[in-house]
Amino acid sequence: MVQERKIKYGIDLITLYDTELWGISDFNQFYDNTVIKPEAFWDKALDILGASGIDGIEITFGPGHWQNALTRYGSAEKFKDAVAERGLEVCSGFFTGLVLDGDWRDEAQQKKLYADVADYADFLRAAGCSIMIAGLPIRTTWNADPPTFIDHDYVRRLSDVLNRMGYIAAQRGVNLSIHPETHAVLWLRRDIDLFLACTDPIYVNFCPDTAHITTGGSNPSEIFKDHHTRIEITHWKDAKSGVPRRQVLDDGVFKSHHRFFARVGLGEVDWPQWVRTLRDHNFEGWAIVELDAASNPPATIAGAKEFIETSLTPIYS
Repeated sequence: MVQERKIKYGIDLITLYDTELWGISDFNQFYDNTVIKPEAFWDKALDILGASGIDGIEITFGPGHWQNALTRYGSAEKFKDAVAERGLEVCSGFFTGLVLDGDWRDEAQQKKLYADVADYADFLRAAGCSIMIAGLPIRTTWNADPPTFIDHDYVRRLSDVLNRMGYIAAQRGVNLSIHPETHAVLWLRRDIDLFLACTDPIYVNFCPDTAHITTGGSNPSEIFKDHHTRIEITHWKDAKSGVPRRQVLDDGVFKSHHRFFARVGLGEVDWPQWVRTLRDHNFEGWAIVELDAASNPPATIAGAKEFIETSLTPIYS
């Protein structure tokens, strides 16, 4: 897409989660792995991305889940071959176990998390990928009774789980990075500083997301400067202001965020500053360009690609 491999560009499969493209009625159906069959999803998705001119793909939840890829292709190696046939590579895999699969504080749930991380890491490594990105739990609604405070004790206990997840992934040749999310326990500037202070940098890296950091009222470039030694992959998405900190956080929370996101170059992120910051810190790695549930994904990807090549590549060069 751009650069002599200093920055390679990938697309998170969530960018393809357009209800019209897949003939479904509601975005929340994408959280169900069975709504769109693996055979119907993967070839079409890879063909779209292969034709887009980007370098790689990030696996995610729903029909783009790694287990669905395994069902479609039979093995991680055959999946890797199908991706490579389109001129792509698997750059990263997003892990949603802490976001969607129950209470991480439950001992039985922790065992499941660790087993899932091990299985996912084995798949990613066999598919030629060495990066797993973990989302963290969504906060409890602000007026819940009793409330859940994201204080030092909460962060310490969850960081212990993240360290263990990172250790398990590292044993399999995969690096774990934690990812900020709007209204999640890793969202605001102080959340990021706390979790990066409490997780072990030997086992846990950081994947800054320009949009989610912006919706939390912070400057992505400043956070990159302060934590650049922990960063090997980045998420590029634009954002609009106005996200309320106090909001009902129910099953529709992720869909409610869509109106605050925009294609790269069409929101409030200072992209020239962002790219100068990456350049000045000699960042080399993956930039995952995404937009949750983009309308007309091929056109959205093409627009982002043109903006990056025209407006941002000269800055990095």
